[in-house]
Amino acid sequence: MRQRKVKNLDIKYEEYEDILIREPAAMRGRWYERSEGRPIYVEIGCGKGKFISELAAREPDHFFVAIEGNMSVMLRAMEKVRQAGLDNVVFTPEFADDLSEWFAYSEAQGIYLNFSDPLPKNYWYRRRLTYRKRLLSYFRVLPEDGTVTFKTDNTDFFEWSLLEIMAADLKVLDITR
Repeated sequence: MRQRKVKNLDIKYEEYEDILIREPAAMRGRWYERSEGRPIYVEIGCGKGKFISELAAREPDHFFVAIEGNMSVMLRAMEKVRQAGLDNVVFTPEFADDLSEWFAYSEAQGIYLNFSDPLPKNYWYRRRLTYRKRLLSYFRVLPEDGTVTFKTDNTDFFEWSLLEIMAADLKVLDITR
């Protein structure tokens, strides 16, 4: 079910200013200060925050940056994190085009792409989060041993993404269907 647009978003967002990063480019090279030295992981398209809030609760020694372009949806994620009392998650209300504008090389240890919108129309392929140029851009902010974890329940998107991974000459460490 789609999230309806929340009224008075600006007023509601004021309550979460402490966990909002409105200008992520200004944080480039300074994320470790914000994370207090904890390893940094990024989720692109955090949605309503179920995954990121559970992961942050399980991994208190890690720091998470949740990115979501839909501000109404991200409000629900921030509510979950606040309700759980987590201090290791921040949110960026933006669409992620090029993470290297926001993170320096090896500043993030891992990236999560969970149930991304498959954008099914063929002419949208460049906007997909697993498009080969985007995949390569993720590795500009990860160290040599950094990983991108991708999950989807859309078989066509999964198969297409595997082809993109091969076209980008990236290594698949593990695969399950």
